[in-house]
Amino acid sequence: MTQQETILPGSDDCQEHPPGHEVDRPEPAPHNKKRLFRPMQLKLSRSKMNTVLALCAMLISAASFYATYMQAKAAQEQVAAAERQLEAETWPWLQFNYSNFDLESERPRITIGILNSGTGPALIEWVEYHYRDQVYDSIIALFDACCNISAYREALDNAQQDDNEVNVLAKFGWYITSRAEHSLLADGASLPLFTMQKSNFNNRLWDKIDSMAEQVEVYTCYCSLLKQCYISTVDSHVSPVSDCTSGRQTLTQHNDPPDPEH
Repeated sequence: MTQQETILPGSDDCQEHPPGHEVDRPEPAPHNKKRLFRPMQLKLSRSKMNTVLALCAMLISAASFYATYMQAKAAQEQVAAAERQLEAETWPWLQFNYSNFDLESERPRITIGILNSGTGPALIEWVEYHYRDQVYDSIIALFDACCNISAYREALDNAQQDDNEVNVLAKFGWYITSRAEHSLLADGASLPLFTMQKSNFNNRLWDKIDSMAEQVEVYTCYCSLLKQCYISTVDSHVSPVSDCTSGRQTLTQHNDPPDPEH
């Protein structure tokens, strides 16, 4: 029998190999390890992509609209603030003044006038005087009704004609009047409506006018340069109105007494 050599596994490893000789080694078998996290593959169809683009466009449009809205709101607030400042700079405030003594001359003198204490000029549309449920559109009509001041003026005119050398104004006490309707009163300016100095000749008339002055209600309607209109009372109460024509109608309806019940 032929003797066979038994080659043990791995016996080649024990054999010496010449230098530079590479030994072919088997490649290790691949390990089948399962991955815990796998990347997700997002697959979008054309319709889904169009939907996403439409949503993005809507979000951009909403953001743009909100930014435009905030800019418009800020602009409106600036305009409103500018209008309020302009209104404050041109706001008139009329006050009705009455005094019965002149400090400069130190003599009794009735002085009735209107003072503009506001910050802008006032265009006076009308002045009404209410006395004993009657309405008068001028101060002379009022004093004629209560005191017959026209008769006093006729007496002064006759006295002046009888003696031209006599200063009737200084001797007897003349009165001076002016109308306020359609007058432009600057801020800080005053408009005298009635002035009468007391004398021995007119003391009874003077006392009567002075005593009834507190019973007279005065209403003045005026407008600013911005055509904003107001009605002021004798106690300096100011009420805004749309215009002086409708303001007069409202005042008339407010002061008219109600019809008695039958």
